[in-house]
Amino acid sequence: MEQIRSIFFKNLTLKILSLILASALWFFVSGRSKTELALSVPVEFTSLPAAMNIVNKVPTSIHIRVKGTKTLLRPLTANPPSLSVDMSRSKSGKNVIHLAQETFNGLPLGVDVVNLDPDTLTLYLDRFIEATLPIKLKTEGSPPRGFQVRDISISPNSARFRVSEEYLKEHATVFTEPVDLSQLRKTTTLPVTLMAPPGELKLSNLETKITATITIGEALAQRVIKGIRINFLNRNDDLGRIGISNYFVDLVVECPLLMQVDDIRKKTNISVDLGKLKVDSENSYNTLPVKVSLPKTVKLLAMDPTEVEIVFKKK
Repeated sequence: MEQIRSIFFKNLTLKILSLILASALWFFVSGRSKTELALSVPVEFTSLPAAMNIVNKVPTSIHIRVKGTKTLLRPLTANPPSLSVDMSRSKSGKNVIHLAQETFNGLPLGVDVVNLDPDTLTLYLDRFIEATLPIKLKTEGSPPRGFQVRDISISPNSARFRVSEEYLKEHATVFTEPVDLSQLRKTTTLPVTLMAPPGELKLSNLETKITATITIGEALAQRVIKGIRINFLNRNDDLGRIGISNYFVDLVVECPLLMQVDDIRKKTNISVDLGKLKVDSENSYNTLPVKVSLPKTVKLLAMDPTEVEIVFKKK
């Protein structure tokens, strides 16, 4: 027993110092061993030339793999670095950026980037100007049967835009997002959204509200109505025998698409006023106009005949 105690406690101070040195060496070696870490890094574009914008869609972050000691890599999981892309030498049109040449902000000394995905970015730059452009409504579909679009108005019908020069080369008008007409049975006013390509066009005044008013009415059609009898009014008994050239007329009318011809015929009144005939002559030849009274929603386009000939002999 005494021998065992002497083995453990003999030179105890030296043994404790050796253990401390071995632990420190292990931690040192462990801390110096290299490992790799994958990170998602935000991309920042700096020093963009005045009046120029990036007009194509570019990634807001890239994936990188870094290599370093665990001690150096550990803080990066909570606070990843960012990538600064210097645009000061960029030109209008296509620009290819090699990311390996750019600067990583917040990357500790001793940590190396071993892989980037992607390793290049393609950016298209365009110069922007102020311009006033007309606005037009884009529609899709048609109103339900029996209805039609009578008028479309936009308010305001033009606006001030900050627009790229390339956009202006191909477009002179700004269109709205399509508005579906298939459910509209009455005049409707609604807000609309501009069909503006991202990065190429935007309102100078972002508070501008654009509305469209779509005037909807009943769809119209032309109808031919034949053989409507003429009513002869105010006949003087002293006229005696009368000869009349026409007793019926034919009409061409414009009416609501769903309105029936029989309904129009029943509500239409055709008349000739005989009270205008002169009865002071033995024989007389007269031409009298035909008058037409139609329903409110019906419009007269043509009539045959428009007047009748009257011949009479005084009693």
